[in-house]
Amino acid sequence: MTATTAAPAERQVRRAAFALPGPYRAVLRQHRTALWVLFGLFAVGIAALAADRLWVGHAADVFTATECSITNTTPGCGGEVRGYLDAELQFDRNLDYAGMAMLGLPCLIGAFVAGPIVARDLESGTYKWAWTQSVTPARWLGARLAVVAALVVSGVVLFTAVQRWAWTTGPELEYGRGAWYEQAMYGSLGTVGIGYALLGLAVGALAGLVIRRVLPAMAAATAVTAGVVVLLPLVRSHLWATETATWARTYSGAATPDFGLLLEHGMLTADGERLPESLCWGPDPKGCMTEHQVTGWYSDFHPSSHFWPLQLVETGILLLLAAAVTYAAFRLLRRRVA
Repeated sequence: MTATTAAPAERQVRRAAFALPGPYRAVLRQHRTALWVLFGLFAVGIAALAADRLWVGHAADVFTATECSITNTTPGCGGEVRGYLDAELQFDRNLDYAGMAMLGLPCLIGAFVAGPIVARDLESGTYKWAWTQSVTPARWLGARLAVVAALVVSGVVLFTAVQRWAWTTGPELEYGRGAWYEQAMYGSLGTVGIGYALLGLAVGALAGLVIRRVLPAMAAATAVTAGVVVLLPLVRSHLWATETATWARTYSGAATPDFGLLLEHGMLTADGERLPESLCWGPDPKGCMTEHQVTGWYSDFHPSSHFWPLQLVETGILLLLAAAVTYAAFRLLRRRVA
């Protein structure tokens, strides 16, 4: 008789060992609809991007099998060339759409946390029930942020991985693909997407605690997060030291190997002074250059090798901001409880 009851008891203990603590299970049950919607958005975006990459790869294979050429179009291949180019250009547009979705994601996360996750409980008073069930206010807020953070970080990592795979392994129409430094692509190819998402989560938590009403808290969190998404990229080029290329006056082009993100381009005089290129835009540029003793040209730029240094520095700034805002949220909660 003892042997028959030992196995179910053992299974019950094993299930209890792997079960989530009570506050986390409560968050999952209470906000399961909103969390499923957020999960569904990630799943749909990732699946659509992967399917688009596979589709354009299939279009490239079909076009290769026709033995037609893009550069030297043979008679009778016009339809195949147009179809293939349309497929690749649509693929490039879809990459941009995915990047722009990543730019808007932190605002969505901020509004989601500020309204349904935090402010709704405070506005309706249901937080009082949680706080009387041996759950401290700090643990109540921490459980909410931890559940959403786990879902958001997992989704952003997967989406970024698929976006980078699609961008780096796409077909050979390289001139149509967005450059790494374009804002939509930059935010969806590295680690900054995680930083912006966590900052949106922290801002949402603080907004919900400060305002305590759903719609105003969602609006405030969206506005603040959008401000960071817009303003921080304005100083992005200054987060890492630029490289400078110089060349003789006989060459006036602004393109150099691996030029990347061009920040400044102009003329150099004999004594090393920098002059703007537009100074000698006129009917006699050579005479203007001689008058100003121009001996060469210069360009300040970020090559593609600066992608990861810029990403990591910006991500570090975002994580520090997120940590500071999260600390402010817990301090505010403790003060109001006291």
